[in-house]
Amino acid sequence: MKRILILNPYLPTLGGGEKYMGYLCLFLEKQYPDAIIDILVHNYLNIDIYDESYPAINELSERFQISLEKTNVRKVKLINQKNLISIYRNKAMICKITSEYDIFVNFMFLSKQIGKAKKNVYISMFPPERYGGPAQSFPLSLVKKYIDWKFYRSYDLFIPISDYSNQWLINYWGKSNMYRIVYPPVFRENDTLNNYDEAAKENIILSVGRFFIDGHNKKQLELARFFINNIEELHDYELHLVGGLSNNRPDIDYVDRIKKMIEDYPISVHTNAKNEDVVSLYKRAKVFWHAAGYEEDLEAEPYKAEHFGITTVEAMSYGVVPVVINKGGQPEIVSEEVDGYIWNDEAECIEKTMKLINNEQIRKEMASRAAEKSKSFSVETFYRRNEEIFNELQV
Repeated sequence: MKRILILNPYLPTLGGGEKYMGYLCLFLEKQYPDAIIDILVHNYLNIDIYDESYPAINELSERFQISLEKTNVRKVKLINQKNLISIYRNKAMICKITSEYDIFVNFMFLSKQIGKAKKNVYISMFPPERYGGPAQSFPLSLVKKYIDWKFYRSYDLFIPISDYSNQWLINYWGKSNMYRIVYPPVFRENDTLNNYDEAAKENIILSVGRFFIDGHNKKQLELARFFINNIEELHDYELHLVGGLSNNRPDIDYVDRIKKMIEDYPISVHTNAKNEDVVSLYKRAKVFWHAAGYEEDLEAEPYKAEHFGITTVEAMSYGVVPVVINKGGQPEIVSEEVDGYIWNDEAECIEKTMKLINNEQIRKEMASRAAEKSKSFSVETFYRRNEEIFNELQV
């Protein structure tokens, strides 16, 4: 019997990354029929992994319409990370757990967790940077270089989720024959056939993405400001902001700031919406906005851009024309003036949105091409790529 461990403490968000992980678990169940798969979660921020509201596997399955039969949640309580010693102890605890498994899949954002399974795979949403910073004493710099070396060499394969992530993996760690790009799975090929229904369309601009303050923040506050600043042009439209929200206080405060700002405007915030409600908005929306990375210095902090853009592909499958920022993985998905638009600043975002609003024929043509383009990111393609990769491991 094969034992497989997947490290992902972000299970409660049930966002795009968790969709990727869910389909990966489904693939692994089929690839290794005798396998038992554990998703390893731990406490972070103020998330209580033992709270009764903490998601179970059935919630992951229901959220993404998959059926997982041999996948479980394994919980480990880490000590409070007050200093380098506590951080090291936590990493050592997880490292010891990985040694119990045949395959370890690190699914944790910017993680430098060392894997000790028989085979170790790193899913690179975005790669961690090598230790650097100000000049340090010789012993400390040597220790950090050693830690980097141990982390990097502990993995058999790295799987970036986009060319954007792959390029930064190369920038940080150098070229290697261990890298395999695999785009996240969005839909089964047959599932998109009836998604786009022009008759269902309403005057809705939609943005879908988790509500959180750190990392690659989805910039919902800025999108709401775009809409308000241009309300005269957009007065016939509504803006809907949809996404998961944890019980992390700063994230809740962020949503409260948005809600306060949008009072008296045709803007709605939907937190932790049911799947059927999200689908309904996809079906009804005409335009999709995405702004992760807006006004960020991506040379200094490249992880703040969208690493791929699952919700962009989801929207396209429903004929929602994307008008998305020209950063991160978004330009890999959207072809300018073919199946959507990319923009660099607020003025350009509004200008291109108005092209769609003012010309229904152009919008309908782009909607059809967007729906067709979305099929490029199918679950079947994801499975074929993963089959090649995990066959390489020879477990």
